[in-house]
Amino acid sequence: MSKKQIVVLGGGYAGVHALKALHKAFKKQQDKVQITLIDKNHHHILMTELHEVAAKRVEEDSVKISFDRIFSGTMIRVVQDTIQSIDFKQQMLEGGKDTYHYDQLLISTGAQTADFNIPGVQEHAFYLWSLEDALRLRNHIENTVREASKQTDMDTRKQMLTFVVAGGGFTGVELVGELAEWLPILCKKNGINYSKEVRLINAEALGNILNMLGEKPREKAVKHMQKKGIELMLNALITAVDENGFTTRSGETIKTKTLVWTCGVRGTEFCEKLDLTDGKIGRKVVNEFMQSPDYKNVYLAGDGMWFLENNRAVPQIVEAAEQTAKTAADGVIYTIKSELGLKAEHPKPFKSNFHGFMVSIGGKYAVSHTAGMSLSGFFAQALK
Repeated sequence: MSKKQIVVLGGGYAGVHALKALHKAFKKQQDKVQITLIDKNHHHILMTELHEVAAKRVEEDSVKISFDRIFSGTMIRVVQDTIQSIDFKQQMLEGGKDTYHYDQLLISTGAQTADFNIPGVQEHAFYLWSLEDALRLRNHIENTVREASKQTDMDTRKQMLTFVVAGGGFTGVELVGELAEWLPILCKKNGINYSKEVRLINAEALGNILNMLGEKPREKAVKHMQKKGIELMLNALITAVDENGFTTRSGETIKTKTLVWTCGVRGTEFCEKLDLTDGKIGRKVVNEFMQSPDYKNVYLAGDGMWFLENNRAVPQIVEAAEQTAKTAADGVIYTIKSELGLKAEHPKPFKSNFHGFMVSIGGKYAVSHTAGMSLSGFFAQALK
């Protein structure tokens, strides 16, 4: 009898979490079950640490973990390939190197930055959604500060030394917090007076930053950011971006050579194009078992799935990725074990259990809200 083929597409937080559960379930049935991870890279990226790479707190190797290391000693087969299309009826994945058959498929291809079709964002803004993005931004900032130190035209120099992070969510605040610590060091190295010449701005379209936090930790975050010299631009909806800066809905123009766009994410283009029922923002609909309504042997987990819990979409955060992955993996495990005549526990419908939020603002300060308790400073940082 040929082996049951379980394929997990994408090795992000959801994919890795699901694969560990699948290995645990089938490690004694390796003669009957094959579990394969397919990813375009050969390593997992710690996405929540990319701001530290961008601001040169850590080097790139610290956020890269090879799949060989993660799955050493397990039954997981790792394949590096880029999947171009999926034939759900034939249960085949078409890759750049090979084709892959599956009996059960779990799609966990993550998300990408959402530009909301604002003119100029794709062409002129920097993103922070991949290791390549982080390194590109870091190199740009180093080069910009270096060139600014040689610039004698004061208007051009001012533009070059204006750094803007658009988006007041987790990613934006954590990045601007890191920049507030790195830029003074970089400027001193290049003979620039940071306190007199540099503007570091966090621009947010809404009236508050960190809207997922309660009022108390949010106020502490704002106070700390202002203490670090970060300017907050609230109610600043960006409507256009070009090579010289951006314009807001109110008509204000900020001249800058560095605009980092962290204003939200959406499902990947790959996920959006799949012939599955559409949710919103490039995500695909699943039921309470993370199962596609179109094909009972196709599951989705993480940022690419769309499921309403209590009339609210499951958020695109790490805890949600891992919890939806557990639900999806349980469905796969139940199906395969049932087909093999093994004892199988019926999967439970998804029910989120988020423990709260923690946001670091630089290397030594954070705010958090977990278990109904708000913390700030060292105690919040210790949670990370």
